Parts: sequence; structure tokens; C-alpha cells
Amino acid sequence: MKRLTGSTAAKTAAVILSFIMAVVSVLCVLSGVFMYSERFYTKSLEQIEEEKYEDILYVAANNIADAYKNFQTERLKEYDTLYYTVTDSESGEILLNSYGNQKYIGKAVFKNMGVYYDAYYYENEKTDIDGVFIEKPQGEIEVTVYAAENYPLSYTSLFYLKATEFLYPLRYGIIFIGFLALIIFVITLVFIYTSAGRQTDGSVKINFTDKIPFDLLTVVFFPIAYASVWYLSRAYGSIEQIIIRDTLIFSVDYFVLLFYTMSFAVRIKTGTLIRNSIIYNALRLIGRGLKKLFGFIGFLFKNLSIVKKTVLICLTVLIFDLLATLFCVSQDIFGVYVIFAGINAALIAGLIILTAVQLQRIKKGGERIAEGDVEYKIDTAYMTPEFKSFCESLNNISVGMQSVVNEKMKSERMRTELITNVSHDIKTPLTSIINYVDLIKKEKPENEKIKEYIGVLDRQSVRLKKLIEDLVEASKASTGNLTVNLAECEAGVLLSQTVGEFDERLRDAGLTPILNMPEEPIKIMADGRRLWRVFENLMSNICKYSLSGTRAYMELYQSDGKAFIVFKNISKCELNVSSDELTERFVRGDTSRNTEGSGLGLSIAKSLTELQKGEMRIETDGDLFKATLIFDAI
Repeated sequence: MKRLTGSTAAKTAAVILSFIMAVVSVLCVLSGVFMYSERFYTKSLEQIEEEKYEDILYVAANNIADAYKNFQTERLKEYDTLYYTVTDSESGEILLNSYGNQKYIGKAVFKNMGVYYDAYYYENEKTDIDGVFIEKPQGEIEVTVYAAENYPLSYTSLFYLKATEFLYPLRYGIIFIGFLALIIFVITLVFIYTSAGRQTDGSVKINFTDKIPFDLLTVVFFPIAYASVWYLSRAYGSIEQIIIRDTLIFSVDYFVLLFYTMSFAVRIKTGTLIRNSIIYNALRLIGRGLKKLFGFIGFLFKNLSIVKKTVLICLTVLIFDLLATLFCVSQDIFGVYVIFAGINAALIAGLIILTAVQLQRIKKGGERIAEGDVEYKIDTAYMTPEFKSFCESLNNISVGMQSVVNEKMKSERMRTELITNVSHDIKTPLTSIINYVDLIKKEKPENEKIKEYIGVLDRQSVRLKKLIEDLVEASKASTGNLTVNLAECEAGVLLSQTVGEFDERLRDAGLTPILNMPEEPIKIMADGRRLWRVFENLMSNICKYSLSGTRAYMELYQSDGKAFIVFKNISKCELNVSSDELTERFVRGDTSRNTEGSGLGLSIAKSLTELQKGEMRIETDGDLFKATLIFDAI
């Protein structure tokens, strides 16, 4: 197959065969149309010939009537082989009668309606034809024509009759021949287009003609095709001239069209149809130029500040508005000015709305990020490059913050695990120490020094155990690893119980407890066990750090749907640290560290309060220490 499609001889044969089949197909179609229009399939040959003679006589009658009404005597003499009469259609009067001694066959009647002419068109109102005067007709005329047996037919009529005699026996065979020729024609065309540009090795080669820009080839081809069609529609001559001329023009048009379509097929195969065109390359050049131009403009615009860009846009709009105004005023077209003004206003309004929308997005994003929602991302769709770049920077900040938060949480978890594991490892030997101290105490040593040492070991081991427990609890509370079971509880009951249990310790410390609570119960959502630990830590803090001989205030009240639990005391040491620092781990109000304590009490209390959806505030004013717990009242 590759050899066949790549063979030059096969291609040439296919082209010639396709041309022959095209000619045969066209002739068969034309013949078929002719035979169908002349009703070859419903009439006999004699009927067709008889009707042709009638048509000839009808044409002659028409011509005679036309010559008669226009006083064309010389033209009337051309029909001396015919016998004809001209009568008035209304009166029946014979207006003109030709005489002949020949034998006549057939007749045709032509009726000319409404023949009226003005006299001034003619020099005479009467003329003579062989002694017969013709009067200018004033009404309808009727021409009856008889043909002689030896009436000479025109060449066209004779050709028609000869063609009829030739085609009539072939009226059915032409259909089959035309159909067969059409099939062969289609097959040869498929082969031609398939083999176009093919080589013997199966590759496709572009010839010199295929390198001509396709749009240029099209510009050359279509005028040729149009000119040939135009010429055929306006050319006249004899039958032989028409056949020879049309055949030549058809042949030239066919081979030109075949060359054009074969080149089209080669370009499709090689993918050069679009790329090898003047329009495509021109558009590419224009596109490259515009790209460079807009790139340069974009570069300049990108490196301008937002203020300069705004000024530039405003100047552009103003210049556009000014030019539009001048043009409209000079042309006195107010309606166009209104359109320009509307476009200008729409542009400005759109710019303002777009800016407002972008600023609203930035404001919302900033607020969400400021609130701690580091996972929030600002939508940058339909933003200008400046705002988009700014929002992407904010989004990157949130990503960085999220990374830092995740890293911090990871570090906190690792630290909590470390503290928990170390504490667990310390607890085991510490428990052994405590147990052995208890055993030694039970032995009741007689040496007083030994008793003193045992007492110190006992106190310090218990203190160390409490420190370890506080440290573990503080770590778990800060990372949220503690389980909290929120339930409805009365804050006043729990507060009064806590104050009651610390009454003895308060008085031993020289403090006077004062508890203020409303008569109505105040209910909050909290974990009773965790809230008790918060109260315990705050009361222990009061006992440790309050000035002896002063009062300690515990107060409970409700305001604006919130429950407030307040602890106040006067510090016996100078408070040289801020209220925020006091809630940090290992920070103590007694900077001299003369008192016992781990510095974890307030930190644990704060973390436990927040785990219960509450808030803890620390305030200091001189020596006044105030801790406030805030919960949603039920």
C-alpha cells in the first residue's frame, strides 16, 4: 500500500481517471436533468418531437406578433416559408395574411395581450408588406402559424432533435453509468488525497507549492474560480462553441481545484495549514509586539507605588473624559457624550467598589488573624496585583504563625511528657524515702539530733512530693491534657466550704476572713473538683503571702450575665512583678523566696479556670493583690 500511494505513476493515473469520471458524472447528471425536464420517462419519442415542433411554431408566432406590432417588415419577410394570419382578438378581423403554395403541417397560436402603441413612435401609421398594408394595432392580436414541410429548422432546434434521438434509447442506462462513474470518482479522490505528499517509505514530503502560504493560495484560487463561473454565465455562441469552451474551462477549473485540495490535504497531514499562512504569522508578530509592549507597561506599572498608580489611573480617566468631551462638543453630539460620561462613571464606580471589596476582605482577614484564627485565608480572587500581593503576604504570615504555634504546641507536649516521665521517675525513690522516714520515726530514736534530722527529712520530702504533683498538674493544665467534666454547680456553696476549711490556717496566719455573697444562689457551669483546686490554690496563696493582722476578702456577685468570684488580700512583701508575670510558672510574689512555695499555684489556677471556659484576672495596686474569676452565670 505504501508503494502504491507513493508511486508517481499511480497518482497520475488516479488524477486522469478522476477527471474522466468527473466529466462522465457531470454529463450524466446534465443529461438526466434534461431528460427528466423533457419527460423522457413518461412520453414517446414521437410525442417529444411533436411537442418540439409546436414549441418552434409558438416561438415563430411570438416573433411574428412582435415584428407586426413594431412595423418590422423586413423581419416579417424572414418567415416566408410559413403561412400565418394576424387577427384582431376582439373583432376577429384579419389584420395580415401571408400566402403560400406549399403543403403545411402543424400550427401554433400566439395571443399577445394588450398591444397598445402611441402614434408618435412611428413616422407612418401604415406600412406595406408585399402589397398588404399593416395598420397600427389598437387592441389584442392573435397570430396563427402553419409550418411548411420543408421549413428549415434552426441549428439549436436541429441539435435538440438530434440529441433527443440519441439520448432517448439511453434514458435508463445513463442513470447506471452516472452512478458507477460517481463511485469511481469518489474512490479515486480518496486515493488522491490519501497519497498526496506520500513517499514510497510512507513519509509525507512538502513540495515547493505546499510551502506557499495557504491564504495567499486561496486568494489566487477563488478569483480564478469566480471568473470562470462569471464568464460561463455570460458567454454566448453556437452549440459547438459552447461545448468546447465549457469543456476547456471545466478542465482547467477541475485541475486547479484538485491542486488546491491536494495541497490542503498535505498541509493537514504535516500540520502546516495554519502555521504556514500570512495571517497567522502576521498575528504572531503582532501578538509578540503587544506582549512586549504590555510587558513593558506592566513592568513600569508594577514598580510604581500604589499612590502613583492611583494618580496615573485618575489622570488616564480624566484625559479620556476630556478627549471625549472635546470630540462630542466639536461634533455637536450630546448623546455620544452622555454615553462616554456613563462609561467613565461606570469605570470609576467599578474601581471604587472593587477597592472597597478588597479592603473589606483585608479588614476581615486581619481581624480573624488578630483573634488567633491562624488557619484563616483571605480570598484573593478578582483582586488587583497590589492587594493580592499584600493579602498573600498576610496569608503567609498566618501560615508562619500556624507553623510557630504547631511547633510551640509540639514543644509543650514534649516538655509535658518530659516532666511527667521525670516526675514519675522521681516519685518512686521519693516514695521510698518518705516510707523509710516514717519507719525511722516509728523506731523512736533517743538521740535528739536524729529526731531533728528526721523531722527535716519528713518536711522536705513532703514538700518535694507536693512540688512534683504541682509541676505535673501545671504542665497538663497548660496543654489541655486534663479531663474536665462541666456540670451545673452553685459557686457560693463551694466558695463557703473552701473558706470554712481554710479558716484555721487563715487565723494562724493572723488574717481575718471576710466572705460576701448574695442571698440568691449563683449557678455556673464548672467541674467541681477542678474549681475546688482553683479556690484551694488562691486561698493557699493568701495564707502564704498576706500581711499578718490584715483582712482577707472573698466575694461572690453577678453582673451582666457573668458570675464574679473575687479574692483580695494585702501582701506582706513588696510586689515588684506585674500582674501578667504572676501567673507564669515558677514566678513568686516573694522575690526573696523566704516563704515556702513552688510558684505554680496561680499558673495552675489560671489554666484550670480557662479549661472550664472561665477567665482569671490578676490585679495589683501597691501591696493590694486581687484575683478575679469570671464565669458565665446560668
